[in-house]
This record gives sequence, C-alpha cells and structure tokens, in this order.
Amino acid sequence: MSRTMGYTSHARYKCLEDLQKDSVDLCLTYCGWECCDAGYRFGPNKREAYVLHVVKEGQGTLEINKKKYKIGPKEAFLIPPGVEAWYEADREEPWVYMWIGFVGLKADECVSGSGFSLKNPTRKIGCMEKLSGYIDQMLEAHQLSYGDELTRNAMLMLCFSALMKDYAESQKEDGGSSNGRFYPGSVYVKHAMDYIKDHYSEPLKIGQLADFIGVNRSYLTSSFKKVTGCSPQEFLVNLRMEKAKSLLKKTDLSINAVASAVGYTDQLAFSKVFKQHCGKSPRIYREEKTELIIMKNKGYVAQDKM
Repeated sequence: MSRTMGYTSHARYKCLEDLQKDSVDLCLTYCGWECCDAGYRFGPNKREAYVLHVVKEGQGTLEINKKKYKIGPKEAFLIPPGVEAWYEADREEPWVYMWIGFVGLKADECVSGSGFSLKNPTRKIGCMEKLSGYIDQMLEAHQLSYGDELTRNAMLMLCFSALMKDYAESQKEDGGSSNGRFYPGSVYVKHAMDYIKDHYSEPLKIGQLADFIGVNRSYLTSSFKKVTGCSPQEFLVNLRMEKAKSLLKKTDLSINAVASAVGYTDQLAFSKVFKQHCGKSPRIYREEKTELIIMKNKGYVAQDKM
C-alpha cells in the first residue's frame, strides 16, 4: 500500500513528510520548521533516515550517543539513522529550528563532507540564511508533482553545497586543510593523472594542478605517492621524458622543438632533466637510436653470446 505525501502548515509549525524516495544518490524524505514551546521534548527514538536540524533562534539540549550538547542559534545538529536521540527546547529561550530528513547512496559522503559525524554531531554554521531559504523553498514545493519533486531535491543538493563550502571555510580559519573534500584520495589522484596526461605539453605547475582539482598541494602529493608510489612532479617528468624519447626516435624535430612539445620553454633545462632521467643527452640518445635502427635494417645487430 503506497503512502501519500503529507503537508501541514500552521502559524508555528510547517512540515512536509512521507515524500517518495525516487532519487538513488540523495533524496529528501521530509522537512519542516517549528517554533517550539518552552520545554518541548522529542524522543528518545530512532529514525530510518538522517535528520539534520538547523537552529535559527533560541536554544535547547540534544542527547545522542550518551552525550548531552547545549545548542544555540546558528548551530546545527545531525542524528544518523538507527541512533537513539532526544532533544528538548530550553524553558527560558525555546528554540526555533528547521529540519531535513534524507537518505541515499551519497548520504554518508554528504554528511562527512559537511563536517558531521556520530562523534561530532553538532557544529556552528555560517550559511544559516542560505539554508533557511532552501528549506523554505522545499516547503513551498509541496504539490504532488514531478516539478515540485525536482525542486525539493534540488534544494537538498544546494543545502549540502552550502554546508560543505561553509565547513571548508571554517577549516581554513582554524588552520585545517580539509578544502571541503569528501572523496577518497584515489579519486583526486585519478583526476590529477588525467589532467597531467592532457596538459603535459604545457608549462604545468603542481600547485596549479592542485588548485584545478580542488585540494591543497600537500594532500595531493601524499595521496599521489600512496596510490602510485611517486609524487605528481615525478609522474609529470616521467611522462614528459617518455614522450620526448618517442619524439626523438620517431621524428626529425629539433631538440628545441621536442623540448617545447613536452612542456619545456628552455632547451637547456630540458636537456639537463633528460640526461638525469636517461643517463645521456637528447642528442646522443637520438644518434644511438638512429644508428641502432640503421643496423637493424641492414641486419647488423649483434646477437647475445651464448
């Protein structure tokens, strides 16, 4: 038996619930807004979905994982699925909060990328105005239509976009290096390798590469070494030298033209790196390869002695 979407709207309470779960990656299950009465308590209970509360005004108390947290304005708290929790409005300054419930394959990534975990279920947020606007638009899109469903899920995506960017900024202010990332390091390494392969012929800098991908240089370097066994700079140089050897062997391009083709603006710098990498200069490498090809064509290549 299917359930129908429910929408309730009063002066002190709005709620949209029993939403269809049509999106696999990330899907809104319910959302709402409430101006709580003094001492109003919810729970203890467990939820099937993640629930994120954003406190606009007032204060209250959350108990989760056997720990209590005092929560005030411009703070958010997250309750994961299957975790027992209760929360209560302050008796002197009862809170006004908004909430979103969500599920999906990417829910865990969105939560961790926004700075929440069971160990750290609360944090200050600097994007209250954006979140409030997005949740208001979710509540306005309460019709049982495909258009409103798209609007609700779009607003959910924007909520997490704002939360992740806000978390990244807070980490920078605290001297951290998160950059708001939440993908495994191997994902960034794959993007870095693809970028290097496409741009090795340009005067590429590793700092520029890290900025393009969206992580800092130290994180990219450590992840790159872990996955490939070498640094991004070493990978770039190795690729350039392999391309240079191929050009020296298969074309009549000048040494300067080969250097330019693999990303070097200075022929001397290219020759120095090539010699360090191959044990001989580009000129000698080309002469030896050319001589070997001639000998092979004439059948003069000596066989290994038994």
